[in-house]
Parts: sequence; structure tokens; C-alpha cells
Amino acid sequence: MVGAKASVLKTRTFGNLCSGLEHYRRVPSWRKKRYLKFFERRHLKLKGFLSIARVALSLDEASRAARSLSIGLAIIDNTLFNSIDVEPKIRESDPKPRYMENLFTIGDNLANYFRILLKSDPKRLREELRRFEK
Repeated sequence: MVGAKASVLKTRTFGNLCSGLEHYRRVPSWRKKRYLKFFERRHLKLKGFLSIARVALSLDEASRAARSLSIGLAIIDNTLFNSIDVEPKIRESDPKPRYMENLFTIGDNLANYFRILLKSDPKRLREELRRFEK
């Protein structure tokens, strides 16, 4: 889960920090390892702009966290849409303002970062969660 105010998403500073971010699946395989290091450093700079950055390890945890927040609008991944009980919500694939795309990229990269970390080094997972989450 990643969230920020619309006014923050529209700022030039936030846009500049997001300029090098790509969706992890679009990064060529020979660059993926280096890109994860880049994303790690960039996320720590972006953390100050985000209202929330949280990684849920289970569907129940994600649903509980979403209900505990006061959300103006929840944009939920298509595969999880029916499982998360929060209103108002829309699917990630639905049309939305262009300035929100950076937020999706951050969220997707965060999920991929922790998915890979869980496979490669599960002992470091809790330490990294504390460092990344807000």
C-alpha cells in the first residue's frame, strides 16, 4: 500500500524523484539487480512525500490496514479488488489522472522488491520492512 495527497503527487520535486522509476517488469533482465538497488535508494528519498508506505504479507493484513485508514479513494490491484473491503474503491486498470501513475509504480516496485527479498533472503525481511514502511 502506498498513499500520498494529490497535491504532493502534482509537485515538480516528487515528479523529478520519480523520473528514473520504471515498472519492474519492464526493466530488462540484465538490469534488474542494479535497478533494485536504485529503487531502494530512491524510495528512501521519496518516503518523505508519502503519507503511507506499507507492505502486507497476507490478504487479511492488507484488508485490515486498508480499513484502518481514512481513505479518499482506494485504487486496488485487479487481482485483489474483490477481496479488499474498503469504500470508495476502483480497479487499478480503470482510467484515472496521469499524475497517479508514479504512485502505482512505487507500489508495484515495493511489492516486487519484497517478493524478491522474501525468496532470496527471508531473514532480512523484517529489518527491511521497518526501514521501508512509513
